[in-house]
Amino acid sequence: MAQKSLPITPGQKYKFVVKSAEEAAAIIRDKLGEMAQVISVRQVEGEGLARFLKSPKLEIIAQVPVTPAENTEAKVSSEAPADSADLGEELESPQRRKAVRSRKPRATSPSAEPRREETDYVSETLVRAMFNNLPTGRLWTILSKAGIPTEFLAQIGEQPETRGLNDQPLQTAISRFALLMRDRAPGRSLSLSNRVVFFGSPGSGSTTALCKQLSSDVFLRGRQACVMKLDADEPNSSEGLAMFCEALGVPLLRTTAELRKIPEEAAVYFDMPGMVLTGKNIRHIQKIFDELGISSRVLVVNAAYERQLIQEAYTRASAIGATHVVFTHVDEIPRCGKLWEFVLDDGLVPLFASTGQNIASDFDRHIIDLLVRRTLTAGDE
Repeated sequence: MAQKSLPITPGQKYKFVVKSAEEAAAIIRDKLGEMAQVISVRQVEGEGLARFLKSPKLEIIAQVPVTPAENTEAKVSSEAPADSADLGEELESPQRRKAVRSRKPRATSPSAEPRREETDYVSETLVRAMFNNLPTGRLWTILSKAGIPTEFLAQIGEQPETRGLNDQPLQTAISRFALLMRDRAPGRSLSLSNRVVFFGSPGSGSTTALCKQLSSDVFLRGRQACVMKLDADEPNSSEGLAMFCEALGVPLLRTTAELRKIPEEAAVYFDMPGMVLTGKNIRHIQKIFDELGISSRVLVVNAAYERQLIQEAYTRASAIGATHVVFTHVDEIPRCGKLWEFVLDDGLVPLFASTGQNIASDFDRHIIDLLVRRTLTAGDE
């Protein structure tokens, strides 16, 4: 049985330490209600080795605003606020501040908040948008249930063309939203150069993604192609890929000497072992790509990963000049809403989405249309 929420004291501040902005939004709305306001946001680093092994967390301070009537009652009553241990750390209330202020030096401004160090605070604009500017209504509820991040909805809701959507019939609003998302998609070319590398973290399915692109080029476009294995700092097993290349009639190269014999017009696909990108191997990998003349660099992302991990993959891949992105395991996630912000990103060009293991058919190059179908269907259930 779910634990019943304890009473909330308007004007009381509560502190939460969370892993992400989405977690903050969910907890604060659930515990403090829809009227809660974010007062401050601070990035909290781990201590010792933890700061290198774990992502930093966010310290959120929030409160429920005091209404005029409640403000009047607060001046009369001096009772302490109800116990709120399960809400997060309770900070001083207006009544407590009044008592403490008499024992402290007078601040420059009577209404100023207690001074805090600004150097370790992250931007509050994005998190404030989660609570203050988030659109409301049935359409936005459906989109939120579909897994679209709160920040993304807040940004979309601020656009002039979306402000009247909630006043339209639901089906009309959904159709209009889909059209707006298609219009926002960057108009960039999907074309690849003659030298393409597929890389990603372990479990991303980068080799399978390479095979899908290779089969499409060979069977549908009749393009001359070959594959080369790259080991980098990790061993790269070639057993499965060797069998596929043999069945496809495509050469599998293992040395740069073999690469020099390939005609310039032939497409060369480079297969990298799954690896976690770090500062050290990023420089090494970038050097390998540059020496081999690889200008098309495809990041392969497991769509089932948490949004924060996808963001980190984008950031690190940009350091080695990634140009395209492939989303794999899309068929394994019930909600694709979290992918919207990445597909609409101005950085990497979405090449295709993998929707299964069949290398001949289980992929979709029309990613916007795929997200529209998967997002709105999931959200309306």
